[in-house]
Amino acid sequence: MRYKELKEKISILISSGSLVERYLKIYEDNLETDDSSPVFGHSLSSYQIENVRSRLKKSKQTKSLGKYIQILAASKGHFQYDAGFFGQAQITNPTWSKLINDKRPNPERETILRIAILLKCNLEQTHELLAKAGYVASDCNNRDQLVLGCIEMGVYDFADIEELIAEEGLKSLFR
Repeated sequence: MRYKELKEKISILISSGSLVERYLKIYEDNLETDDSSPVFGHSLSSYQIENVRSRLKKSKQTKSLGKYIQILAASKGHFQYDAGFFGQAQITNPTWSKLINDKRPNPERETILRIAILLKCNLEQTHELLAKAGYVASDCNNRDQLVLGCIEMGVYDFADIEELIAEEGLKSLFR
């Protein structure tokens, strides 16, 4: 796909709001509401209490960021650190090791986005990666929208993405 075509498609995607709607749907699919009456003794309904307990149980069973990254990498055929492959995203062996072993509790947002691009994640996988790292893609953040637009269209070339980011005057995914 040519650069100008790519830029036009991403601009249309971002301005149409469909990307935001799709991303919000992924996020909102996990939310439920209920207006049950409160349980005697406190202001939470039995449904709300059960919902909180269910979330806590699910949280204990949910894969950590490191385990999730390992699964994604393995699904793409990357079972070990490969400097040639991970170097494209400026992910060093020590950084990779800390990430997959959950020794890096607060990875930078840029690192997570680079991993999503490197592993050719879809929107749902990218959302999951960001969420597990403690981030949410913002519909107000132009760089997030540009990167998500590229991911949605299957554009995973760092040079193309960085060129678009620079052209828009946004912060690079790299230092």
